Amino acid sequence: MNLKQSLTSRSAKDFFNLFFSNIFQKFLGLVREPVIAVFFGSGPLFTAYLMLRTGANLFSQFTVGNALKANLLPKFTKIYSSYKLVSLRRVSLFSRKSMLFLFIISQIIQSIIIIYLSSNPIIYEIQEELIIYLGVNISYSNIILLFFLISILLSLSICFNFFNMVYLTIMQSKGKFFKYSIATTLNSLVVAILIIPFSLLFHVLGLVISRLIGILTLTISYILPMNKSTEGYEVDLNRKDINIPILILGNFANIIIVSSQLVAGLDNTGANSNITYFYYAVFILNAILTSVIGNVSTLLLKKISIERHTRWLIYSLALSIFIGTLMSIIFYFFSYEVIYIIYIGADYVITYFLDFFFNFNISSKFGTEEVLLTSKYLYQLSYSFIFIFISTILFQPFFSLPHADTRRLRNIMSSIFIFVVFGGILTLSFFDIDVKTKSLILIYCSSFISVLLSIFSYKKYLSFV
Repeated sequence: MNLKQSLTSRSAKDFFNLFFSNIFQKFLGLVREPVIAVFFGSGPLFTAYLMLRTGANLFSQFTVGNALKANLLPKFTKIYSSYKLVSLRRVSLFSRKSMLFLFIISQIIQSIIIIYLSSNPIIYEIQEELIIYLGVNISYSNIILLFFLISILLSLSICFNFFNMVYLTIMQSKGKFFKYSIATTLNSLVVAILIIPFSLLFHVLGLVISRLIGILTLTISYILPMNKSTEGYEVDLNRKDINIPILILGNFANIIIVSSQLVAGLDNTGANSNITYFYYAVFILNAILTSVIGNVSTLLLKKISIERHTRWLIYSLALSIFIGTLMSIIFYFFSYEVIYIIYIGADYVITYFLDFFFNFNISSKFGTEEVLLTSKYLYQLSYSFIFIFISTILFQPFFSLPHADTRRLRNIMSSIFIFVVFGGILTLSFFDIDVKTKSLILIYCSSFISVLLSIFSYKKYLSFV
């Protein structure tokens, strides 16, 4: 195949649809995240919010993203390649039942974190922050109620995000990558539009509300209309299709990131801002992971679900290593400049926008000290993402194999991975070192183990095909 044919092929078009929509979504993220930095910086209430969100996200990573895609994409790709008409009635029923389960579990996890926060000195720092913001003294009990309100909204976001992801995966399996790109971009666009006014009106609560509205907009606009198809082959989706080991291995990257971020916030000395610096730094790294590596892995999984494509695997792996290495070199030499341009540069734009159009003056909560601490996290974390990039690609062939043939191997690999992550969190809790060092140790150990597991999975894939 010559260069012209390669660039005009269906796979190339699918990649560019996904790539450019992700670029636009990351641009919207470059609007959203600096707004968060300007309004909240590394304040105690935002730190507490991140703890709640991280706890909820750690659980949700088992149910969305690559994890769900790895479970469902091969199944629905084969179905849509065999049948023209497909009914999703049972898919809708299963999804709604799963949403209730997700809500209950996520509330339990966040309640544990609220108990932790309620006995932490950070609660008094939050009280002082709210006095400055609202001009009135907020009682201890009302702060706890605020935490529970935030947790409920976060749980609803997790539920509807799961519902959306099931149908977005079906959309990808049908080869409708352009429609998928538009649908996911709509979510990001709504959040980017709402985040400034909602943050002004509701403080941290505005972040959760704008996020939930973005998810619901996607649900109403693109997901619910897919349920109108009630004729044709009846897809039977049930709990057996959601394989727990695949949920773990398929979303290993986000599990590593979120668990390491949670460790960065486990400090009993008060308003520990390390979790905020981790959050601001990993946003940039995760943008590269999802916009490039994630799209490459999706196309690779779709191709090898039908037939073996060794050449595509080699291309994907080479691209991932190249991007990861280049990224780490750039961040080693220019991490401070990158953070300064993204956050401080956006600070000038946002404050000027609010002053010019609304005559509203705001003092940024993200200064040069935050730039320095975030930039250090950025280049220290970047090397671990090379391991994550490699693992993401190498796991894909194994995910295309039938569940029945690889059940034992999936159980073993997922058990090893979970033992490393959660065993690492438990082990590190006994060491008297700062939480930043703990978070870095966890992310490097976990990502390195994921490489070893992905290599093992690819060798097993070769023995099956």
